[in-house]
Formats: sequence, C-alpha cells, structure tokens
Amino acid sequence: MSVLRTVVPGSLLVDPSGAGGPDGTATFTVRRRRRIARDAVYGLHLDRSEAVLLGVRRGAGYAVVIDTRPQSESFGRLAASLLDDGRMLLVPPGCLYGIQSLTDGTVVETRSAGRSARRDRVSVDPDDPDLQLRWLRARPARTTGPDRSWAGLCRRLRAPAGPRRDRVSIW
Repeated sequence: MSVLRTVVPGSLLVDPSGAGGPDGTATFTVRRRRRIARDAVYGLHLDRSEAVLLGVRRGAGYAVVIDTRPQSESFGRLAASLLDDGRMLLVPPGCLYGIQSLTDGTVVETRSAGRSARRDRVSVDPDDPDLQLRWLRARPARTTGPDRSWAGLCRRLRAPAGPRRDRVSIW
C-alpha cells in the first residue's frame, strides 16, 4: 500500500495496490455507492465525527477535499486528485469532500469505520460562488441556497467566512 500526504492535514491519497504492507482500508465499511452521470458532482459532504474513505469503484473522478476545521491552520485549503484504478482518498473528520465524474457510468463509493449521527453530516453546494471551485468539467451556473452555502457552513461552524487559497495540492 502506498500513501501520499496532501496540504490538508490528515487527508491522504491511498493506493492499496502499491507495495509497502497490508491493506489498511479493511477497517472501513462501505456506507454508500452512487452511480453518477458524466460531469456530475457527488458532494460536497462533511462528516464531523468520522473519517471517510472516498473511492471510485468504476470509471474515473476528480476529487476535492476542503479543510473546514476552524481551529486548523489549514482552514479553507483545498486538495484535489484524480481517482481511478483503485486509488482512494482518506478525508479526515471535519473536511468537505466531493467528486466529479469524468467518465460515463462512474460509481463512487464512500466508506467509514463507524456510522455517524445525522446531525454530524452536513452538505454544501458544490457550485457555491464563495468556494470558487474549478471543476475539471464545466458546470452550469446556479444560485446556491443560503443553507447549503459556504457562508452558511462557516456560520454554523462559527468559523471565518473566507476560505484561504494560499496552498493547493494536485496529485
């Protein structure tokens, strides 16, 4: 198994097929599988209490992780990666994650070690203009509802409203 760190502390790109020991992903149980249409985005989701292992079971996807932990020095930082061929992205608790399908018939899988309470799960609109995410494929312009916006999430977390854009990693 090979592991790469990202600019978001605790977020790791995991390749279980690589050399280097046993597969540490076995403790994560599949919680959800979704087939998403080409160019569609699954997410942005946040789990406050559980780490999430995000993978693409079939096809390819462009994954993003945004640090939304107010106490973290890396608050607002973005990490992005292409996921295919069994590579997975470990998302620490308190970080937003999402994935854009790059092929037809992409199947996204999320895993976690435990089942979190519904109150610990939050969603943010992936097209929110405050986030200024640049997806690989063009997305239609939409108006974000205030309860699913970045500003709304920052209010709920009692965090500063503007994401920091000083470091982005793409692997």
